[in-house]
Amino acid sequence: MKDFLIKYKFYIICAILAIVFIRSCGKSRNINRFEKAETEFTNSIDSLSNIIVINNAKLDSIPELLRTDKLSIYLALDDTISRVDRTPQLMGFHTLIKDKIKSLQND
Repeated sequence: MKDFLIKYKFYIICAILAIVFIRSCGKSRNINRFEKAETEFTNSIDSLSNIIVINNAKLDSIPELLRTDKLSIYLALDDTISRVDRTPQLMGFHTLIKDKIKSLQND
């Protein structure tokens, strides 16, 4: 038995490492599945909570909802434009967006 272990120790170690590697890949795959499912559930809960908020909103609060939606759109545009090299025309558009953001934040 001792001679067998000495003679084939490299192959035994490789086999053990292969088994450990395969088992760890299986666990990682399960974790990825759970994370993907959790992301899907979170997205569906967020969308349902937004729908509930909109359905429960009164007519008086609709302008406020529109203002917050406009503000989020302008902030997304501002972020996108800030990340790219701006031409003079785009710089003018960026100042226009900044003015709209300021006016929506002051309201």
